[in-house]
Amino acid sequence: MLRLLLERLEARASAGRPVTVGLAGAGRFGTSVAAQIGQIDGLRLAAVADPNVDNAYEALKATGWADGQWQQCDSASKARDAIASGAAVLAPDAEVLASAPIDVLVEATGIPEVAARNAWNALRQGRHVVMVTVEADVSFGWALAREARRQEVVYSLAAGDQPVAIMELYDWAKALGLEVVAVGRGTRRYPADRHGDPDRALARLGYDTEATARLRLNAQIYNSFRDGSKAQIEMCAVSNMTGLPPDRRGMHEPSAGLDELPNLFAPTEAGGLLESDGVVDLANGVGPDGESELPENIADGVWAVVTSADGHIREDMRIHGTRVSADGRRMALFREYHLCGIETPLSIAQAALLGASSGQPLETPTSEVLAYAKRDLRPGDTLDGSGGRLVYGLIDRAETLEAEGVLPLGLSYGARVREAVSADQPIPVGAVEVNESSFVARLRATAGER
Repeated sequence: MLRLLLERLEARASAGRPVTVGLAGAGRFGTSVAAQIGQIDGLRLAAVADPNVDNAYEALKATGWADGQWQQCDSASKARDAIASGAAVLAPDAEVLASAPIDVLVEATGIPEVAARNAWNALRQGRHVVMVTVEADVSFGWALAREARRQEVVYSLAAGDQPVAIMELYDWAKALGLEVVAVGRGTRRYPADRHGDPDRALARLGYDTEATARLRLNAQIYNSFRDGSKAQIEMCAVSNMTGLPPDRRGMHEPSAGLDELPNLFAPTEAGGLLESDGVVDLANGVGPDGESELPENIADGVWAVVTSADGHIREDMRIHGTRVSADGRRMALFREYHLCGIETPLSIAQAALLGASSGQPLETPTSEVLAYAKRDLRPGDTLDGSGGRLVYGLIDRAETLEAEGVLPLGLSYGARVREAVSADQPIPVGAVEVNESSFVARLRATAGER
């Protein structure tokens, strides 16, 4: 498919008809996408929407637009006219791009409520959508994928982020007829991280004041990496794309180096952790002592453990340099890195030129992310969502959330607490008041009805 994609990009470049892209959200990830688009013949970043003018300007500059080649627009008509004249657009929000001649919208705001509106509106306008805001995808991605099919456009998660990198391993294995035992990503989570505060997250991750400002890092999003919520969210996205559930709430997340993957992610009767085959999970690069990193860990990468019913295939797995379990029955596929932003233009091009998604949810969700209290919650508290001071998320099967009446993490942004909830307990949906104007809630209740 990459050869075909390259040929079509070259054809569009030769014809002077590049795929036009709008970017909603110009933080670190969005700016990386912009910079990489600027390196690819056949793609053109035509507009950036961000309430922070400096962020949007940096993204336009990163992709190659010079001063004087872009216009700041505050209405849809101005944005449409600017792009038609050959200028780039800097807009305060994605609604300004409503009627602009854009083929693909990349949603990278990182804010589920904003992402909900941006993606839904773009799909209804016949635009392809590449979703970077995974927090939005796990909240209502099945509804967005359904709407994309109705509009005959593509809804896709973003290449370069872990969910799609995992899907590439999964699809490769399934296409070859291999049996998938488990798929997952690496983490780097220390014992105290679950209750981490965004005020200290960037320093704990090694970013000083200069780097934070230069890279324009969002402390709450980076705290969701540190407290584990992001990994739970991303594996929920994978679960909903593959139909593979977690083996248990929150997954196992053992300390595991590369050699341990095919031994740990195995059925209990084979000495592993799993009660059932075909699940999503995590491999923690921090050792059992909770202090040091394991050698040959996969904290920044993705993995899949696979097997085959055929003895010849299992023997081949042992002799071709792969990481194989002690009993010779399972093999670990892995990629030790993922390139956030850098690979995302592949999803843009696949959507526009091949009508293909890099990965999208199935018709109904397999899993949800449950909201848990980071500390004792009191009536009157306002929840702050993933990576905040009050909430973290754990994955579980979708039917469990409904049966137990737990608040989905995607509805925890701005919800007011009306009944006390103890720390490290799931937050009952009845214990909070969800923001009545929440588009996420309305989408889940109507278009997202399962």
